[in-house]
Amino acid sequence: MKKLIALLFLVLINLPAKGQELTYEKAALSDPESLALGMQRLAKDYLRHSKIRALKIEAHDRYMIEILAGDYKTSIKTIQSLRKNSALNNGHPGYIPYELFSKAKIKQLATGNAFSDAYESVFKAYIANCNDEQAYSAHIVFTTYDAVAQFTDGFETNYKNISDASITFDEALVFLKSYLLYHIFTLTEPVVFKELELDRNKRYIIKEEVIVSARDGAELSVITARKRDVEPMPAILVFTIYADGSNVHQALLAASKGYAGVVATSRGKRLSKDAIEPYKHEYKDVYAVIDWISRQEWNNAKVGMYGGSYNGFTQWASMKEKVHPALKTIIPSVSVAPGIDAPMENNVFLNFPYKWIPYITNNKFLDNTTNFDRDRWDKLELKWFESGKAYHNMDSIDGTPSPIFQEWITHPSYDTYWQNMIPYKDEFSHINIPILSTTGYYDDGQRGAMYYYLEHLKYYPKAEHYLLIGPYDHWGAQYASTANLKGYQIDAVAHIDIGQGLAYDWFDYILKDGAKPDILKNKVNFQVMGTNTWMHKSSLTEMSNDSLVFFLCPDKNNGHYTLDPDKPKSDIDLQLDVNFEDRTTMNNVEYYPSPIIKDSLNLNDGLVFISRPFKKETIINGSFKGELKVEINKKDFDFGVNLYELTPEGKYFHLSFYIGRASYAAHKEQRKLLTPHTLTTITFDNTRIVSKKISKNSQIVIVINGNKNSYGQINYGSGSDVSRETIDDATIPLALKINAQSKITIPIWIDN
Repeated sequence: MKKLIALLFLVLINLPAKGQELTYEKAALSDPESLALGMQRLAKDYLRHSKIRALKIEAHDRYMIEILAGDYKTSIKTIQSLRKNSALNNGHPGYIPYELFSKAKIKQLATGNAFSDAYESVFKAYIANCNDEQAYSAHIVFTTYDAVAQFTDGFETNYKNISDASITFDEALVFLKSYLLYHIFTLTEPVVFKELELDRNKRYIIKEEVIVSARDGAELSVITARKRDVEPMPAILVFTIYADGSNVHQALLAASKGYAGVVATSRGKRLSKDAIEPYKHEYKDVYAVIDWISRQEWNNAKVGMYGGSYNGFTQWASMKEKVHPALKTIIPSVSVAPGIDAPMENNVFLNFPYKWIPYITNNKFLDNTTNFDRDRWDKLELKWFESGKAYHNMDSIDGTPSPIFQEWITHPSYDTYWQNMIPYKDEFSHINIPILSTTGYYDDGQRGAMYYYLEHLKYYPKAEHYLLIGPYDHWGAQYASTANLKGYQIDAVAHIDIGQGLAYDWFDYILKDGAKPDILKNKVNFQVMGTNTWMHKSSLTEMSNDSLVFFLCPDKNNGHYTLDPDKPKSDIDLQLDVNFEDRTTMNNVEYYPSPIIKDSLNLNDGLVFISRPFKKETIINGSFKGELKVEINKKDFDFGVNLYELTPEGKYFHLSFYIGRASYAAHKEQRKLLTPHTLTTITFDNTRIVSKKISKNSQIVIVINGNKNSYGQINYGSGSDVSRETIDDATIPLALKINAQSKITIPIWIDN
């Protein structure tokens, strides 16, 4: 429903002007009764004049006009006709909020009662007949995410744009629809919230309490939801730092699926009085919550965990020392690995975690106002970049001390500070429970998720660890896919609901002896973009059975260097200069894939290499890797390597990228500075996995660049702590020479 509502809203913000058709007398916004009467007259006029002029009103518009005109019985018939070709909406019949509204209006007219009383009666009867899963999803279908703010703004904007006395047919339709959304949800949402709470209390026992960790006395806030009068059952735990109103809904989702739902929040959040210290204590706190659950009378000593991002990290953290006997499975999605992909990636600190700190630490819940202050964060990044000040001055420039940020940046290596937060090396060897990991080709946390996956199989090769990956971003790979992913229309078979579908199919499989989800046909399951198919392999290495090797050839074609499958005979160096003192320009600004498909690239930013056109379709499967033979005039540098498909239509399809620090390329735990003016080989492979069919006549484009932008640290190359370098350390521009013997290897799949 909320997707449908969003689509409606996009239509409602534009008012085309055509010939004047209808009259309309504006009532004051402060006079809702007069406003409703005016809208009813306009709706009736719209229907009457449309009939006179034989103008067809599409059914998806007509039911809305009929409701506003007061023809409620007809609107119900129109809605029911629409359902013949519409799918269920989160388990509910399509357009159900509008049908119930019309039924309540009919009841109000028949009884003379207030509308709120009539709607309460109608909605109460409807929700009582819903099964548990339908009742759970009712808040998605019958309420808005922003207390009707979007609909209110949409209607009021249209209201201001409407002139008094006359209105075109097109304007009237948009105006009426915007009013209907505002009108219906304003009237019904308070009733829905009240009735849903009453219904939940009938179905479930819902409690919030504080438990105390036996290990160190820390307070942890726990919400539980479970069906009344049932036998002990498995529990589904979400452990999160994101304390807000959605926590109870997460617990209720599990309860609606036939489990005991448990949501626990990090120490310091919700009811806990402890300090908020992200990442530091989860390895012991999550274990403590699992232990508490296992001792409750409503639990059968079986616990499963799931969730994404931070909530994925907490699952892995819980098993650092040992796996609790009651923990039977986890589903870590898009899992953050502190020190691996946040707050730094390949040892380069990025800026986005800086604003995350106040979001989760400013209060016991979430500081949404600060988090979504886009203007503040954009200005801060630009101000820091233009100032040339050291990275550690970020919070002083912001005017808000950030002890956590300062603590993080003192650990640029993957040292014991980060290692203490999650399983490290041999600590993966005792993790012997079934696991389903999910991530996406365009997931910000993909490298964290893959770190856990690879390390687990490295130290416990016989692990029952399944991987699912496809064309999803950070949200789609933990919740549900979106049809249009940053400008790319995903294949039909890629559509999947992980958070409410696949996750619970997996829990049923492990915790209730159900069938294994159909999509998990092998240990590694990935969707091949552009083919409308999935592939299933027994291991990550089996994703590809061949590779393309491209050397960075100095020969030019149309002004750009060449990717050559043949090794160059010469050792010509290609030079890239990056002037760190120049703050009027940035380098490597297009590494992030948003949008995924671009009409053009800045082909003057970095060294650009383009392959010959492909003679046949080719499937790229896996992570590309590189071997760069470089010589620089400094002791260190940060660099990016971006991989694109240039389609025959001239579009640039972003496939993958790498960003990292040269001095850590050999080992993320120990920095090894480069010797200036000495040829050095830098290898890298921690790039994002992708699977896509490359069209015939497409070309591969690789852009290699120095990293100088406002999105993260700037490495000036002095060899000192990068967080303390300033523009004064720039001295001379970075002169990066890349030898023609350097190469990029791209894994592919060839059908035999």
